Amino acid sequence: MSDAANPQPQVTHPADTETLVEATRSLIATVRMADAPIDVLEQATALVREATALLAPHRVDAIPGQNALRAAYPDREQFATGDPARFFPYSPVVGPLNPIAPPVTFTFDGERLSGGGALPAPYTGPPGTVHGGVVALVLDELLGATNACLGLGAYTGTLSIRYERPTPIEAELEFEAWVDRTEGRKVFTVGTICANGEVTARAEGVFIRVEQPVVPAD
Repeated sequence: MSDAANPQPQVTHPADTETLVEATRSLIATVRMADAPIDVLEQATALVREATALLAPHRVDAIPGQNALRAAYPDREQFATGDPARFFPYSPVVGPLNPIAPPVTFTFDGERLSGGGALPAPYTGPPGTVHGGVVALVLDELLGATNACLGLGAYTGTLSIRYERPTPIEAELEFEAWVDRTEGRKVFTVGTICANGEVTARAEGVFIRVEQPVVPAD
């Protein structure tokens, strides 16, 4: 395994890792929709196992973080970039270095966070629609990233979601979120997911600002 004591929180070759991540996402999506003959399945299984064995010796044995390969807390300068994919590169929603993250993007305009993208077949719930839990995941990240971009980084206290209509799978979606107000340590943030100009789900979150906890030493 790689040396977890290395203070560098990111991978050594991010661009090449991102290429591998994109190929892995494509593999996951292809497997989800494949109905192949036995010989093809056996060959594909062998190749995947070979790739896993190739990477296994380089696994970092450390506490993972959404913003880092090794647990670390981003500073305010990282949040100031206004790009969640940069300060949360391992996010399960917008992380370019996380193979389970869907191909969606968020952009901050100084007040609101917006974005777009289509959720492919692996995120399906009811026929032709995005799983409700995935909708909640995307909205939680959307609202939380909005807070971070505004210097109001906080933990989710409560997240209330209203599913107004099915969110279609493999359709271009639009995301938008903004901070409604703050009360002491509480941050009240709202956001929506839209498809074809109609809101499919909206969220209201109460986030609690806390001091960053100490990450245990390796």
